[in-house]
Amino acid sequence: MIMDKEFFSTANMVEMVSSELSFIIPPSSTLKSVKEAMSEIHASIYNPNNLEIHQDETLFVMPVTIDIGELNLKGYAYYDQKREQQERKSFFKGLYGVVERLQSIQLRSWMCPAAVFKETAKKSARYINWTVKDNGFEVSLEKNAVSQRVNRMGKFILLCEGDFNWQECLSLYRSKDVVEKGFYVLKNNPDVTPVYVKKDSTLKGYLFMCFLSLILRMKLVRMMKDAGLLKKYSVDALITELEKNKVMILPDGTQIVTEQTKRQKGILKALGVCA
Repeated sequence: MIMDKEFFSTANMVEMVSSELSFIIPPSSTLKSVKEAMSEIHASIYNPNNLEIHQDETLFVMPVTIDIGELNLKGYAYYDQKREQQERKSFFKGLYGVVERLQSIQLRSWMCPAAVFKETAKKSARYINWTVKDNGFEVSLEKNAVSQRVNRMGKFILLCEGDFNWQECLSLYRSKDVVEKGFYVLKNNPDVTPVYVKKDSTLKGYLFMCFLSLILRMKLVRMMKDAGLLKKYSVDALITELEKNKVMILPDGTQIVTEQTKRQKGILKALGVCA
């Protein structure tokens, strides 16, 4: 079972462990034990000995153990520098926008400043201090809250029950997004779900073929895992590499396969596939 943190609770963890289910899930950051683990991770994950390569990207990885109720769950902590940069950019850009909007508000006598602030700042409210001056907001950033948020950027934990190494745990968790996005496409993309068909059976058949494509993709993920290719390639990167292999059909029907690259040969050999 591969789940998002919305499904994380002590009761759910106890139920799954007692039922001997294998699972991968990020823990809720509101738990005290998780907060303590994140503080420990922040202090030690930068150790060069934790450096790993996953799908041609550098990561820092370390094993963790977190107490959830009476359970002692194991998993892995990850630090992704690229992800940290993206989160920093998005966070500060959003924070700057909120501050600008607050500073531009002219408060009227009938307005409740606290309600206006809450409605404008929303999730960013915890990072901003405010007072009212001359019918407007005077704001400053809460340094401690901002620092705590920044320290968590690029870092995440995946807890697991079952025989998973850090690489399998991360790859399988990321594969969840592929399935979710795939079903979203099936449901919402008009290019995939044509409305104007003459028969219901035509639409059902088309959706069934799209569903089969998702199954084949997950099968490829499993083959890549067993072949040890997930460390070097994502599914999309592997398909992109293999699609460079062309077949030319001559006028007389003769088929000529273009010469395979070294990478293509290595992929096909690892997967046990003949091209």
